[in-house]
Amino acid sequence: MSVCVTAGSYCPRRARVLSGDMKELEEDRTYHLRENVTGAGNGECSFCFRFGEREAEFFFGVRDEDVISPFQEDNEDLWQGDAVEVFLSPDGNPEHYFELEVSPFGVRFWGEVTFAEGKKRLKKLPPPFEAEVSRTKEGYAVQIKLPLAAMQGYDRTAVMLNAFRLDKKADGRQELYALNPTECATFHKPKYFIKVQEKV
Repeated sequence: MSVCVTAGSYCPRRARVLSGDMKELEEDRTYHLRENVTGAGNGECSFCFRFGEREAEFFFGVRDEDVISPFQEDNEDLWQGDAVEVFLSPDGNPEHYFELEVSPFGVRFWGEVTFAEGKKRLKKLPPPFEAEVSRTKEGYAVQIKLPLAAMQGYDRTAVMLNAFRLDKKADGRQELYALNPTECATFHKPKYFIKVQEKV
């Protein structure tokens, strides 16, 4: 069982850190996010997921002493404060994916990202998913339920993702963490998405 905050209670399989040679993600396994530039781990954020017949579920457990997020309306720029994120390519195409975010107070963000001639375009859309956030002794826990129908072109055999945490500090700094670190100051690097293992 994972001992990292609460994601392990949703996904009981033993926790692990994603290694560089891992080509596929396993459902119902708890992973620990790492610092996005250096790849260093600190065990402060756990993540797990599962894809069902009609919806995908994502779970984060976050250890955070100073929760900072001033946002109150869906589709505000949540990434400027504390938040968790999942980027999802529904059919494995790295030039088209969805960006899902949740603040520690349950405010949601949903956008469709496309690349054309090397330029990123983000289209904000009404969030189609439910998000439940609870405060814990060490920080907060997030459970997300996303209807698969919300991802145009969804193909269970090809879907890819990456997961992230933004940690805003009281002194104004922001630290970035990722399931598969992009090794730079942005999460928008689709080449770091990882295929979700097919169900047997």
